[in-house]
Amino acid sequence: SAGAKDFSDDDSITYQEAVDVISEIGVVDGYTGGDFKPTDVLTRGAAAKIICNLILGPTTASALSASSAPFKDVPVSNTFAGYITYCAQEKIINGYSDGTFRPTATLSGNAFMKMLLGALGYDATYEGYTGGNWSINVAKQAISIGLNDGLKGEFNGVKAVNREEACLYAFNTLNAT
Repeated sequence: SAGAKDFSDDDSITYQEAVDVISEIGVVDGYTGGDFKPTDVLTRGAAAKIICNLILGPTTASALSASSAPFKDVPVSNTFAGYITYCAQEKIINGYSDGTFRPTATLSGNAFMKMLLGALGYDATYEGYTGGNWSINVAKQAISIGLNDGLKGEFNGVKAVNREEACLYAFNTLNAT
């Protein structure tokens, strides 16, 4: 953690190494007040940004834009439009049947793991990450390659992911084969 960012709420961060590394390489940022807010839930839009930062690096990812609305509730002016568009084009994410993405909604552990597996190159259709049993297949694959390593307690795929868990899973993604 040499050179890691100091957050004003460091003492409340459970996954300190993961947060230190992921924030230092620019995958996840803190807030302007100096807080990290580790237990705040991750939104779907923020998750797309994390995925782009992991794949492309934060400099390239920050230059992403959308020339047209990727989903009917994500106008090109949305902060996350470029990230969401990239992830949709790469088939890492998809929206809902009504044509929305719901960028401000939370996402489950299974949904975030599916995105991370997509970032690693796993094909959702081939791997069975679609259809009725998608979440079981995602959880099995994610756990088998160690994306939840270091998690305190059992992985709960239906629970909303918080910011520090997202850092842990992203950190483990960097170490995955």
